[in-house]
Amino acid sequence: MDPSSPRSAVAKCPVCGNWGAKKSLFKVKCVNPSCRKYDSEYAGVYQQNRIVGKLASEALHLSGKANAEEYSLRIRYKNFRDDEMIYSAAPFTAYTKNEHLVIRVAPSGRRIAFRLSAIQNRGEVESQLPTGPRPNPLERRILNYHLHKGTTSPRFKQIREKYPDYRP
Repeated sequence: MDPSSPRSAVAKCPVCGNWGAKKSLFKVKCVNPSCRKYDSEYAGVYQQNRIVGKLASEALHLSGKANAEEYSLRIRYKNFRDDEMIYSAAPFTAYTKNEHLVIRVAPSGRRIAFRLSAIQNRGEVESQLPTGPRPNPLERRILNYHLHKGTTSPRFKQIREKYPDYRP
């Protein structure tokens, strides 16, 4: 049965809990060799379709006008489908929120959140992140607003003195 068929879905295996199993109406095909529902033919096809070691901008066909020098940090990230992609990110834009790293990525320049536990080169990434005090969410909002609009206010001036090197 075709994986894109409405009667089959790729999900966690109900027996071993491994991601990548194909569940159809009455059958489960797992990619885990130690699982009793293991299907070698399906596992081979699944492995061929995985994305491993590619740049995210190429694998996902992303476009944008980001300056390559600003996006010097390389993040190796393993997603829920077990695909491992490499993202180019701007280290000075990073902050952590709960168990996630929020950072701008190339080529679009948009912020995305990475689950810290899924970053494969976490030590290398954390060593390149900015140290020192970072603005809280309200301060970031005020800074971003005035920096994007080119306006000012007494509160903005006060926060800007506290964080002179902040960039949105």
